[in-house]
Amino acid sequence: MKIINKIIEEFRNRGFRIKVIHDDSIKADLNKLRVRVWIIPSDYFPWWSNLLDMVDELELNDINALFVVSERPYVISDYVVNNLSRIRYWFNKELNIKVYAINIDRLEEDLEDGINLVITNFYREASNVALMGSTCPNCGLPMTIMYSSRYYSRRWRTWVNEYVEVCERCKVVSHKLILS
Repeated sequence: MKIINKIIEEFRNRGFRIKVIHDDSIKADLNKLRVRVWIIPSDYFPWWSNLLDMVDELELNDINALFVVSERPYVISDYVVNNLSRIRYWFNKELNIKVYAINIDRLEEDLEDGINLVITNFYREASNVALMGSTCPNCGLPMTIMYSSRYYSRRWRTWVNEYVEVCERCKVVSHKLILS
């Protein structure tokens, strides 16, 4: 199975809607959360002389998270994050984007962890419920369950119930995975 098909399958299994599919990228959303997956060939390193060209090429204006899928994802994701910092400093353009590195050799596990992090970091955008949760470990007040789902985990090789709980008072965010 091709890499892009594995990524599409994983995103669909986690409840994302696939919006756009290109040869080297995918755009998907989960409620108001918008993500882009950028698949980089092993012999390619991106280089932008004008940093605003990076924003246009990667279509970073309308997404919350960018997944960099490569054989050396940490080098490329650090380069993208550094460029985002320069854009903020040089052009006074604020892009609220989190960049996640996905190693192509550990695609399923890294992608699962990356999706979990995105849902936790952008719980307001991904929110699909608003239920009473467990007590806050910090202040003792009840937390609010902002996200709930069930999926098959490649890492744990079993079904997982996933919850993101938030205490609005002390801003504690808890991401729970319950194996079933």
